[in-house]
Amino acid sequence: MKKAYTLLITITLVTLFTYLASVILETKSLRSQNLANQYLYLQAKNHMNFFKDYMNTLDLKEINHLQIEDDLFDIYANIEFKENFYISNLYVKAKDYDISLYEKVVKE
Repeated sequence: MKKAYTLLITITLVTLFTYLASVILETKSLRSQNLANQYLYLQAKNHMNFFKDYMNTLDLKEINHLQIEDDLFDIYANIEFKENFYISNLYVKAKDYDISLYEKVVKE
């Protein structure tokens, strides 16, 4: 009878510690993924700010599409001329992650 209780307690403890270890590893994995997404969002925001500043320095005559090559991001702009204004739709999208930014810029 003693061996049965010892076995039951052992099985219960192993199950409990396995569950706790699983929860801890899952939490660490989610935290790591959130940090990676936060880092990529900040990097995308920096790309967007650079791209916006770069667009302001260009003469946009005869430019319909502009693209910057990058390993991690698709960075491009569609440019239209309407009523004496250049309307630029700027896009920064991560290639392998679900992160994308959009901004509309109007330039005279």
